[in-house]
Amino acid sequence: MPYSSKMHQKMNASSLNDLTISSLFKGLPIAAQGKTFNEFLETKPNLFTSDFQFPVAVIRQSALANNLDRMKSYCADKGVDFSPHVKTTMSPQIAQMQVDRGAWAITVANYYQANVFLDFGFKRILIANEILDIPAIRQIAIENRDPNMQIIFYLESQEGLRAIEAGLKDLVDARLYLFLEVGADGGRAGIRNLNDVKSMAQSIKNDSRLSVLGVSGFEGIVPVKDRSSQGLADLRKFCEKVVAAGRIVSDELSISDIILTAGGSAYFDIVIEEFSKYGSGSHIIIRSGGYVVHDHGGYELTYPFAGAQEKERFLPAIELWARVISRPEPNLGILNLGKRDIGNDVGEPIPVKRIKSGESKSETFSGLVDHLNDQHGYLVLGPGQEVGVGDVIGMGICHPCTTFDKWRLIPVVNDAYDVVDFVHTFF
Repeated sequence: MPYSSKMHQKMNASSLNDLTISSLFKGLPIAAQGKTFNEFLETKPNLFTSDFQFPVAVIRQSALANNLDRMKSYCADKGVDFSPHVKTTMSPQIAQMQVDRGAWAITVANYYQANVFLDFGFKRILIANEILDIPAIRQIAIENRDPNMQIIFYLESQEGLRAIEAGLKDLVDARLYLFLEVGADGGRAGIRNLNDVKSMAQSIKNDSRLSVLGVSGFEGIVPVKDRSSQGLADLRKFCEKVVAAGRIVSDELSISDIILTAGGSAYFDIVIEEFSKYGSGSHIIIRSGGYVVHDHGGYELTYPFAGAQEKERFLPAIELWARVISRPEPNLGILNLGKRDIGNDVGEPIPVKRIKSGESKSETFSGLVDHLNDQHGYLVLGPGQEVGVGDVIGMGICHPCTTFDKWRLIPVVNDAYDVVDFVHTFF
């Protein structure tokens, strides 16, 4: 197929609710099928009184807004930028909220994901991986001819450089924007040795088509269990390595304002502290993604604001509601929710709320989901704890990334669980 900067569909996130509800979207009321999402919203539906089909994932509007605003204010206070990793949600609507709050760019994992957001009109996208697919490299170089477009990706190897050279062959006015990626020993991708950073910089310094913006790393791959002194020492050492690589690249390529970028959603404060030691001539960008909806038991245990007052914290914004469909044993309830509906890569769902069968008001509930099957969850009840068949249990998550990909559509609810919007995802 021909390569063109005009290949993208012109899609508007604000028009997604003009789509028609069908069986492709799980959890919605049967009676809603055939309506557009906007028409359904006009009926002022409520999660618990409008015949939603459980399980249903929801996003709490107030918590989402809190998290978006908190990250914006935190970065402003620290004098850094942020390029949130939108692979977490793959939602152009949420990504636009992040851009509206000052995101320098959005971050994705591959060109497929970048292409989704290009279709929705996003202009600065960081692909946080090396790209070896020749057609993708070539297309990115063409996209970047647009002075308003900047698609950036990683370079970490001579093989990657050879793929770039093949992708740019016979391409006039090609432009690629790159970060050299630095990796942690025993981790995943990235240059391990600082001497190799220097060699990579020297290999590309005379190619005017390649514009190196800085260096990147991901501290989340460093095996840190908690904020103990030894754990943080290992993490700081890795950040020091990224800073050292930045100095090498700056010297070799004569970059006066080099970008240093890293930052998951657990230790971004340490990243900022260590990267700030570079001094003048650096531009720090963190790439946290999970913060946008946070969680109840993963990042909540390790992130910088844990234990702070509520107005200073991230708040868990995503909940999964499932029905008790069986009480086969005195201490066991079976939920109609499983691995097809909620992520458990870091930990099992955490019950936090309950609505008794036939009622519509939630109450606090604590319990234990012992494990999940594909479509069932095992709710273990403690002494004196009781649930009934038909009750609905609200659960928090331990890691947001592998919950969003289970849902093409997630209702947004206010504090009374009235549905006020829908978030569409594109995994």
